[in-house]
Amino acid sequence: MARQPRDHRLETREARRKLPARKEPYWRQIVPGTFLGYYRGARSTTWLVRQRENSLYRCQRLATPDDLAPADGEVVLSYSQAVKLATAMQVGARVVHPRHYGDGLTLDNIMETYFRTHLTGKGSEKVARLTYGRHAGKFGTRLLSALTTDDLQRWHRDIATKPPTKRGKAMPFDPSDPVQVRARRASANRILSSVKAALNHAWVNDRLPPEQPVFWAKVKPFAVGDGPPPRMLERGEVKRLLDVASADLRNLLMGAFMTGARLSEARHMQVRDFDLRHKTIRIFQAKTGKTLLQPLTTEGEEFFIRMTKGRAPQEMIFLKDNGRPWGQSDADKPMRVAAKAADLEGVTFKTTRATYGKMLLLAARDIELVAKALGHSDSRVTRTHYAQYLPSEVARAVAQLPRLGITPVR
Repeated sequence: MARQPRDHRLETREARRKLPARKEPYWRQIVPGTFLGYYRGARSTTWLVRQRENSLYRCQRLATPDDLAPADGEVVLSYSQAVKLATAMQVGARVVHPRHYGDGLTLDNIMETYFRTHLTGKGSEKVARLTYGRHAGKFGTRLLSALTTDDLQRWHRDIATKPPTKRGKAMPFDPSDPVQVRARRASANRILSSVKAALNHAWVNDRLPPEQPVFWAKVKPFAVGDGPPPRMLERGEVKRLLDVASADLRNLLMGAFMTGARLSEARHMQVRDFDLRHKTIRIFQAKTGKTLLQPLTTEGEEFFIRMTKGRAPQEMIFLKDNGRPWGQSDADKPMRVAAKAADLEGVTFKTTRATYGKMLLLAARDIELVAKALGHSDSRVTRTHYAQYLPSEVARAVAQLPRLGITPVR
């Protein structure tokens, strides 16, 4: 005959808090043959129910105790709510109860699911993981049921006041400098956007209970305005950069200057992506999931003919001097060396894409066409960066104003 477990005090948070963590649950009989269990592990707690069935006991998880989060009657239960549910259910029926919070569903869990199911394979995944991980801290370990709009808003504002980091080291930060403050607020906004996107993704895909308040929808980002336009090169600067770059980097740069491809896109180009018949190069945009068939100039066509001639279709077009494909960070140091040798400030590999957009706009005078060529979802981002190179509509309108007849005062 099975031994009846010893009763433990489980009624209050204080009593449960005194119980040491262990592998076996603490049990209390609530009606003959039915026991309420409280599991206290090193990192989580759980309500359990155990019922007598013939000569054996069957056990099932109930919910999360209200040790850290307020009881909601469904996922997080108080002692009295757990007793009521345990006495009303039949363990043998194996009723599935909400596991959203009981399994320790925290903001970290929501973000990990979002990264794994929605951002996997996209160019933004690595950056999103790093930036969130850098700032999540203890906030990310809190149960979702315990978070409020004020909590998320406070965390968002705290991020904006922290100094930026580079390779794990804090960088100088002057809170009185409006340029630095804007940069920190823009960073905080990007992290907030990622968190809100993850929470919306979980909500849309029914990973949250219907009663879960959509608290994150009320959290507003900082108003930071438009940032400075990206660095763009003139034709002479492009030539100076290419002249001093190493041979393998020069090829990679030329491919980017002629297509507008990002580094991650250019380094993954295969020989088969070049279509000589239609004079296009296929670009897989991991960031957006789009595939572009980018037309090439005559110069670009001749370049890709040289780069692909006599090579197998599955080969990467751009290789390092050692014959290996480029890694995502392999171009960082060679770019710094080349930019310094060419006496060009603020130049990174991203500069090639901005320069391509600028040159295309100056040639076509069509912002919508540039947005399409760069794979932008709409032209708003394109206008923010490149509208300065369009003829000013305001200037043309001002020129039509009538003279006011004002004479200078002598």
